[in-house]
Amino acid sequence: MGDIYLTVAEVADLKSCTERYIRLAIERGKLAAERIEIRGRGHASLEYRIPLTALEQKLQMKYKRKQLQAQREARALEESTSIWQPAADPLNFETITAAEREQIAFWTSILSEWRTFRVTSSLPKAEADMQFEAFIKARLASTHPDVSISLKTLYRKQKALKDKGEAGLIDKRGKHKNRHKKVSDEMQEIFEFYYLDETKKTTRLCRHLTELELKSRYGEIEPLPSIRTFERLPERIPEPVRILFREGEKAYIGKCAPYISRMYDDLEPNDIWVADGHTFDIMVRGKDGKPFRPSFSAFMDVRTRKMMGWLVTNTFSGDVTIYALKRGIEKYGVPKAILVDNGREYLFQDFSGNAGFRKKAKPKAGEFKPPTILETLGIEIRVAIPKNARGKSIERAFKTVKETFSKLFASYTGGSVDEKPEGLKDVLKDIEGLISIDEFTSYVDTYIDGYYNQQSHNGLGMWGNTPDEAYAELLHEKRVVPKDKLHLMFMRYSKGTIKVGKNGITLKIYGEHLQYSDPNLWRDYFGKSVYVRYSPDNLTSVRVYNTDNQFICTAKLEKKLSYNATKEELQKATLEKKAQEKIIKDYKKVKNIQAQDALDAIINEGAEKLKTPPNFNAEILRIISTNEQQAEPLQKAAGGEDMPLLTIDMNAAVARLRAKK
Repeated sequence: MGDIYLTVAEVADLKSCTERYIRLAIERGKLAAERIEIRGRGHASLEYRIPLTALEQKLQMKYKRKQLQAQREARALEESTSIWQPAADPLNFETITAAEREQIAFWTSILSEWRTFRVTSSLPKAEADMQFEAFIKARLASTHPDVSISLKTLYRKQKALKDKGEAGLIDKRGKHKNRHKKVSDEMQEIFEFYYLDETKKTTRLCRHLTELELKSRYGEIEPLPSIRTFERLPERIPEPVRILFREGEKAYIGKCAPYISRMYDDLEPNDIWVADGHTFDIMVRGKDGKPFRPSFSAFMDVRTRKMMGWLVTNTFSGDVTIYALKRGIEKYGVPKAILVDNGREYLFQDFSGNAGFRKKAKPKAGEFKPPTILETLGIEIRVAIPKNARGKSIERAFKTVKETFSKLFASYTGGSVDEKPEGLKDVLKDIEGLISIDEFTSYVDTYIDGYYNQQSHNGLGMWGNTPDEAYAELLHEKRVVPKDKLHLMFMRYSKGTIKVGKNGITLKIYGEHLQYSDPNLWRDYFGKSVYVRYSPDNLTSVRVYNTDNQFICTAKLEKKLSYNATKEELQKATLEKKAQEKIIKDYKKVKNIQAQDALDAIINEGAEKLKTPPNFNAEILRIISTNEQQAEPLQKAAGGEDMPLLTIDMNAAVARLRAKK
């Protein structure tokens, strides 16, 4: 291959400079070049030919890359020219629709215009294509606004025309071979079997499972309709059915199930309190220094929507329910009834008994059943239908708490992943910066009493009044408990009876075994079963009752000694044990029991009995004698010389006598 020569313009383009700069370099001998005189009509001009080898290495490589690009564009131009050659199998226009003929004419015109633009343009082919794309988009925006066009579309249509002829310009989308296939009733039923499930399987997976089921029934089968067809199948399923089986019963009841509208005008304050629990969407700092979401257990008056009693804790439990109710009763009196759900924190034995839908063992016949806290207070327990959000209006109140209180905290977590603020992770990095549980509890108390109960309410029967205004206006009767009796009425019962042992009674609370004792309890009820009542907030003592619910005593918590206990502590414990033993030893002395000596009592009783010996005479005497012969024969009875001897049957006589008795 000979040397390659470039013009001044080509070198200037490679170096990205002016042609004058290249000419000056040649004239000053800095760039090797050949001088060529070009003669024209009446004049002559001087041009230069610059060998490629005279340029720097990087400029030579740049030139070669440009040449390769030009070759590619030439081949593309050659291919674009060849697409106008007739296809091997010409399209039969009688077999296509008028709309398809319009598509062929439209794209043929566009591709022809594109080819002409590329050939006539002085720009590189890539730049020419970009310029044509902008031009055709601007024109079609006014004439064909529904057509979206791009270079990718042009190249695709160009290739389709070359490979398939004019038939390739027809839009075949939605006209695949399965487009006329329909979903049979059997397919629909199998699809619904997999689709209607709380695992919420995707449509694509349900289609695949339907195909597998049909193959298991019939072996090889025809291809199923497209995935797009199956994506329309859920539309045939009634919405309530879809929600029930895919989202669950609670969602069905809340979204679809008919409900009963209730009147509020026939209620008065304190007629019914509704209870429920809510977990705040807020992270607070616990007493152990760790972050957690606090729980909120509350009672709300149904008639006035007023929050009556509540408690903020780290979890829900039966004790929390009792405390929340107690706080409400201390301030506003005793409700006539409470409405609760089927939660364990409401339906436990010593609070509500066997109420609700949870199965509980019934007491045995004759077994003492201690009264529940609600029975002691005279409160009726009502249990809402499970998973029925409309049955408890307090759940709507919790939504208000979330919107007007929880979202105001920087540590707001949101109720779901979608609601979670992006900045929460930065807030949680500073644990010490979180609000403490004690301070948060104070905020909740202020918010409920000072804000929530003071906001106007537009619910049924409220007429725009605040809960406090409605409660003050409608309250006519208030049932109260004396303060000295309230604590006793809220004491809990132990689960079943407890047997009194050597160390008194053992009560298991929160996983701990606590021992309680009292000298009189140990003396009088050792080995017997008793009931225990206690206050979870004060476990230093408990009240003990017998199985007839009669109060026995107050037993105190036993302090267990450590193995490292001091001598004084051991001496004190020993003295206490000896004091209990002395109570037993002095049992007779305390009772002043006196009696005669035991041996004297027995001997005296025996002597007294001997004074009148028992009569053991029988009505028949049977003589037992030996076989020896009499020395003289027995004489006959007087006057009986001629009489035969009599024979007596003793066995028959005894039998007649027993029968007579």
